[in-house]
Amino acid sequence: MGLRRRWQVAGIAGGALAALALLLGQVWLTLHLQWSNREPPADSAIGINFSCDQAEYLLLEEPGAGPDGHADDGRPGRAAWCAEVLRQLIDLTGAGLVRLSVNWDEVEPREGEFDFSVIEAQLDAVRAAGATANVSIGMKAQRHPEFYIPAWALEGVELRDGMVLSEEPALRARALRMVAAVTARLAGRPEIDSWTAENEGYIASHRAQNWSLGRDYVADVAAAIRANDPLGRPVAINHAQHYVMDRRWKEALADADVLAQSLYPRRNYFLAGRQFVIDILQIGWLMPNYAYQARTARAAGKQFWVTELQAEPWTDGDARRISPANPSKNLSPATMLKNVDYARRTGAERIYLWGAEWWLYQLERFGDGRWIEAARQAIAGGG
Repeated sequence: MGLRRRWQVAGIAGGALAALALLLGQVWLTLHLQWSNREPPADSAIGINFSCDQAEYLLLEEPGAGPDGHADDGRPGRAAWCAEVLRQLIDLTGAGLVRLSVNWDEVEPREGEFDFSVIEAQLDAVRAAGATANVSIGMKAQRHPEFYIPAWALEGVELRDGMVLSEEPALRARALRMVAAVTARLAGRPEIDSWTAENEGYIASHRAQNWSLGRDYVADVAAAIRANDPLGRPVAINHAQHYVMDRRWKEALADADVLAQSLYPRRNYFLAGRQFVIDILQIGWLMPNYAYQARTARAAGKQFWVTELQAEPWTDGDARRISPANPSKNLSPATMLKNVDYARRTGAERIYLWGAEWWLYQLERFGDGRWIEAARQAIAGGG
């Protein structure tokens, strides 16, 4: 090879190395300058979410048992059982903040006939423990199947995949009447410190035929809560934003006293039959800038909360199959605490951990107290 040719090859190689170095430098800057690595952790107050339905699924129902293993919602003593499990979790974790949902099919099983026994028993447990509660009210609530609409309220409604349920006038009116009645009933309870209008109302639910709710309706739910709460406690609207292109958080901020987000940093992806866990808060400019959202909320005289923080493994299968002998690749107690660090770096005033019922299942079924201990550590380290 001649001298000139060698210089050409060397130039090409040098240029390629320089380009690679530039690319790696850009990646490094992206990762180290993004908010999830740069923002200081806030002194956030940390609590837990709780769903009695989820607790029953984990603690009372057996995998593979089918209908014979189902825990009947109408069984005697259910309200007391729900309250007992919630109190146990508060005591185990030291939580001073609890987030609950009112399930419409449970609280108004027949039109105009209300049964407040389950939600009031849980609120009694919260008060007895010296904690306070955020209560969500609406068609959607925590956990499967997400839409808890009683059969009578769907009379005359033609259900379709992907529909915006709040566009059905009869259903909308029935739901808003329920919201007003439930708020009026619960408004006198001092352990309630705030409300949530619906639960992730804007998000289409893959658990319920991809149904969703319109912004105008969610704003009407917030208005109905305010109109029936003489104490004027704050109303949150929570969203579940996955990528920066979703700008609906601005709508939630405009219509609520508190902008809230669900935060699930660790997602499962499958390629060539293999599972990969991706930390979406390390993907650069594609991820939402929750710290910016928190600053925007405060500039508007409002707050920013994380109402669901991933603190149990994300699984598309049966969560009861996960155990110390068969651990999830998605989440461990250590990475759960990393999620807490992410949530604190948003600047959130409050963070509610998602998965308390599952931690208790792991403790009672397998004697694995690591999850409860991690939660207790997170809560004790909060504001």
